[in-house]
Amino acid sequence: MTQRFYSSIPLISAAALALMVGGACKTVVLPGNDSGDETEGTGGSTAGGGTDGGSSTGGDGEQGEANCGELSAQTLNILDKNCKQCHGADSAALGSINYITNLDALISNGKVVPGEPNNSAIYRRMAATMLPMPPEGQEPRPTEDDIRAVEQWIAECAGVTGCGENPWMTRTQVIDLIRNDLLNTQEISADARPFIRYFSLVHLYNYGWCDDQIEIYRHALSKLANSLSNEIKVVPPVAIDPDKLIFRIDIRDYDWDAPGRVLDIETNTFVEEFRDTWELIADKDPYAIEFIGDSAEDVKQATNTKFFLLQADAFVEVSAQPPLYHDILRIPRTRFELEQSFGIDVEANVTEEIETNPNRVARAAFHESGVSENHRVIERHDFPNASNRVYWISYDFQSNAGDANVFVDPFNFVEDGSEIIYSLPNGLQGYMIVDAAGVRIDDAPIQIVQDKNAPDGVVRNGKSCMGCHNVGMINKEDDLRWEIDNNLGEGDFDDNELDAVRALYPKRDDYNVLLALDSDRFNLAVKSAGVPLGGDKEPIVTVFNAFDEDVEIRRAAAELWTTETTLREKLGQLSPDLDDLGKSQTGVRRDVFTAAYSDAICQLKVGITKACK
Repeated sequence: MTQRFYSSIPLISAAALALMVGGACKTVVLPGNDSGDETEGTGGSTAGGGTDGGSSTGGDGEQGEANCGELSAQTLNILDKNCKQCHGADSAALGSINYITNLDALISNGKVVPGEPNNSAIYRRMAATMLPMPPEGQEPRPTEDDIRAVEQWIAECAGVTGCGENPWMTRTQVIDLIRNDLLNTQEISADARPFIRYFSLVHLYNYGWCDDQIEIYRHALSKLANSLSNEIKVVPPVAIDPDKLIFRIDIRDYDWDAPGRVLDIETNTFVEEFRDTWELIADKDPYAIEFIGDSAEDVKQATNTKFFLLQADAFVEVSAQPPLYHDILRIPRTRFELEQSFGIDVEANVTEEIETNPNRVARAAFHESGVSENHRVIERHDFPNASNRVYWISYDFQSNAGDANVFVDPFNFVEDGSEIIYSLPNGLQGYMIVDAAGVRIDDAPIQIVQDKNAPDGVVRNGKSCMGCHNVGMINKEDDLRWEIDNNLGEGDFDDNELDAVRALYPKRDDYNVLLALDSDRFNLAVKSAGVPLGGDKEPIVTVFNAFDEDVEIRRAAAELWTTETTLREKLGQLSPDLDDLGKSQTGVRRDVFTAAYSDAICQLKVGITKACK
């Protein structure tokens, strides 16, 4: 249902719109904003001044609801593809516009006038026959269908947000739900309670997001929890409420009941020790709260932890990247220690493969990859005592000259770094990046490999690898063996060397069989986690990137477990760094909000954090 009274409608972020494909667009109720007290009722008001949630434009409401989510996401993708290079956040900000992919900012700054495409500068410039944007001759540029889609979005959907009429869920309600869940002996035995923990997506619901927008967050939570597991089974978190906003896990299902340890990479010693891995996660999560109150005390006693509930997207942010990613999976300091823990001797395996060809190692080389412009070698090893697990290592180069040219010497090349993919016991994948000496690093050197999905292009272990390998191993055909077999190779090889190449480097078809086998195993595990296969948005990376969007006041209130009205009233008591929450449509940067969060929780008396002590 389309609503034209933009000034009454709270903004929704570009990240939200990007997740709205197929979502319902409804008129908005601001839940709880009249009460001022987060713990009371579900009061609210209808957006646009209406009282029945009706459309101001009439027409087929169901059809309008079905199209707005799609149009919003489509418009965002069009602007991202065609305009971001000149008008994105990291661009030269031509025309003083550096927010082209923030649909809220386009509206609030007058570049888009909801309901009026011809009065909207963005549409007029895109549709112009003279001096259009992007400039003539520049690629890529929007198609006629793209321009019509932007026109339709402005006419019908700009300024429309999602499910603001959601009944506000207070923290008291959430904690009571958790307490009741723990008391359900049909679901949880008394012996299991000390291992039960919870994740929350309630803040997204209170922020006004619809179920289909939140769904990818559920997928990200399940996939990441299982991607941080050293147990043999995939176990999806279990929703305990009808709206699927609060999820229960048993930390034993992921081997998180094992001691949590922080490894100092320089000294190769453990510098922090925690009772279990959950306590380690909670300690490193800046959004972790020790809730207070009678129900909270009951839950803390039953679960034997102060931090029984974590915000799910904050968990994704902190756990999908180093250093916590390494510490949860207990990835050692060097690749050699990792290989030793698997019973794999890479050098001995390669020698054996060349000499006797037992088909336990397979190597491929290619001129370019999706992450590097230089040569690359990838190599597969079977686990010696686990037929369903494999170890992959890439050899990456800073140049193609000298001893980095694998096409001249396929055996004694010298790499500048490596990326490792290995099967977890449950079939998902673990990742490691190492330098030339085989020592673990957090980020890969950008001059060697790049992450095209990251704003800064840096490949960060964990999340970058998950995004790149959304469907498991990437099918990349070998060039070296194929060129040699077709008399196109660069090297000058004798018969013994040719035999060695053919033993170690399988034909393309044989190599593709191995890639498909490993990808099928991985995708079966993803499916077991309840996550749809494929798609253009990998859940963990999507949620990770969305979490870094600027935080406007309603989102801030939802994450602080209070209402927008209450937050506005008490903003003066909080860090001055949060002042812009009350002044700017786009709010504050996520890193600024994160830095002030712990103290704000104390000042608002929501719970206890490190800042309260």
